[in-house]
Amino acid sequence: MPNIMELLSSPGLDGVRPLVGPLDAVEVTGVRLEPRPDRLAAMPAGTVAVLLAPVPGHLLDVAVRDAAAAGAAALVLTGVTEAPHGLPAEVTATARALAERGRVAVLYADGDLAGLVVAVERAVAGSAADALARVAAAAREVSAVAGAPDRVAAAAARALGVPVELRAAGPGEEGAAAAGPDGEIRLAAPARPGHAGSAVRSVLALAALAAAGGGHGDVPVRSRGRLLAELLVAPQDQAARLAARGRALALPVDGWHIALRVEAGGLDATNRPKALDAVMSQALTLLRTWDGPAAHPTAPASPPTDTVQWNAALVDDALVLLSTWPADPGTDGRRATLTRARRVVDRLAGLRPEAGLRCGVGSPHRGPLGIRTSAREARAAVPRDAGPTVAAHDAVGLDRMLLEWYASDTAREAVAELLSPVLALGPQRAEPLLRTLQGYLDHNNSPARAAQALHLHRNAVGARIRKIVQLTGADLNEPDVRLALQLACRAGLSTPAGEPSAPPDLRP
Repeated sequence: MPNIMELLSSPGLDGVRPLVGPLDAVEVTGVRLEPRPDRLAAMPAGTVAVLLAPVPGHLLDVAVRDAAAAGAAALVLTGVTEAPHGLPAEVTATARALAERGRVAVLYADGDLAGLVVAVERAVAGSAADALARVAAAAREVSAVAGAPDRVAAAAARALGVPVELRAAGPGEEGAAAAGPDGEIRLAAPARPGHAGSAVRSVLALAALAAAGGGHGDVPVRSRGRLLAELLVAPQDQAARLAARGRALALPVDGWHIALRVEAGGLDATNRPKALDAVMSQALTLLRTWDGPAAHPTAPASPPTDTVQWNAALVDDALVLLSTWPADPGTDGRRATLTRARRVVDRLAGLRPEAGLRCGVGSPHRGPLGIRTSAREARAAVPRDAGPTVAAHDAVGLDRMLLEWYASDTAREAVAELLSPVLALGPQRAEPLLRTLQGYLDHNNSPARAAQALHLHRNAVGARIRKIVQLTGADLNEPDVRLALQLACRAGLSTPAGEPSAPPDLRP
């Protein structure tokens, strides 16, 4: 027989919350709906008593005492009002003391009480229905965290009500294994008799597949994502080796590529990776639905040769979505990709408005190095100010020319020397000054227009510009000086993170 702690892991009991009293003191033998708290003293030992009506605090003390005297496993309160400290207002200090001393758990439940009773009876009986319910719950939970072994093991443990660990099974344990992209994944859990044992074995098999990457072709997809991330950040001399690995994993490195870069500027560094990981799955589902075989009802089972392929990777706190075409997509392909980007960002922004999603779209480039080039362009195109949330790399190639110019050691040294007094302040202080300077110069030395574009007060713009002039000694009325500073700000603030020779504090 399960105790209350084990019982609470059962499907259908998600709405039950422990309040006070021990959860592992008494084994549960049954459940009972009780309209009258004065009859609690007569119920069988091990019963979970569900009170159908709220009980005032002074009567709850008596109810807990009677339940403890009868040897009840738990007393479930319903329809109570919560106090600021998180416990129902009716749970007094006396009731808490009686619950601890009498070894009876006090719980709170709302919602479908009939469903609660059925779930408890099913769990106590250890029936085939309980086993099936646990397997169904596990299938939902582990699939949602596929590819994350620790989270998959935790989800399986919640569904089964027993520990699930990432290791090989020992004597007296059940185990399962599956091949993942980084080696074999093994899971172990305590063996259980009867139908409960069947549930453990079934859930472990599902969980092992999910931990390894999800099954049903998801392992290669996740492996391609990891390889794409490597290809985007690795030194250029490693591109050929990574491209060969990509071909082996069916990553279409030799096609024509257009990269999308999605950033979550509304989130801090702690919450950004988790949110972007969820956004990646949602974005790929949308894009593959629009561009894959599902978008062509009359197409054969395999994707047609003109179907766009989508892959994704998380790189330096951003999501890179890569569309690959079998031939040069040209102007029409660029336009279609930009439309896709706007649609997907609009859809995701509606689902996650707090993320502050913004997206840059690169130009088409061919081959493994083309992936990196388009990704750099997408990074430079991500909108930094108010206005559209999606922007494409400029058609005239100004950003590309700046990137190519800034790739030279001479240009980098000139920028670093020109801006060194500002960079010496450190990245947190230097970055807003440089962005203000860029906005000021872009708007022909107009504090008012720069303030409007940067969402700053005009006085703030003026103060920052005076600070820059004081630090650098630059004469912003001199055309040559203005041009040099404008190029330095644009090139420096557009430089992709991870470039080996970039100045350390000149990144967005």
